[in-house]
Amino acid sequence: MNSKSKVPSIPIDKPISWEDWLRGRRARRETSKLVAPGIIRRQNSSKDRRLRKLFNGERGLPFTPTEEL
Repeated sequence: MNSKSKVPSIPIDKPISWEDWLRGRRARRETSKLVAPGIIRRQNSSKDRRLRKLFNGERGLPFTPTEEL
C-alpha cells in the first residue's frame, strides 16, 4: 500500500489553505467516483422549502465538475 496520500492532512493547530482544501476535495471526489459514479444529490427532503428559497429554486449550489476544482 502506498503511504503517500494525495489528500493533504488538515493541521489541528492552524487553518487549512484554500488550495489544500481544493486538492483534498478533488481527491475525495475521485475516490467517491469509484464507489458511486455520477452526481449524487437527494431528490427531496424535509428542508426543501428552505433550501429552494436560498438557492433560487434548486436544492443546493450548482455542481462543479471535478476538472474545474
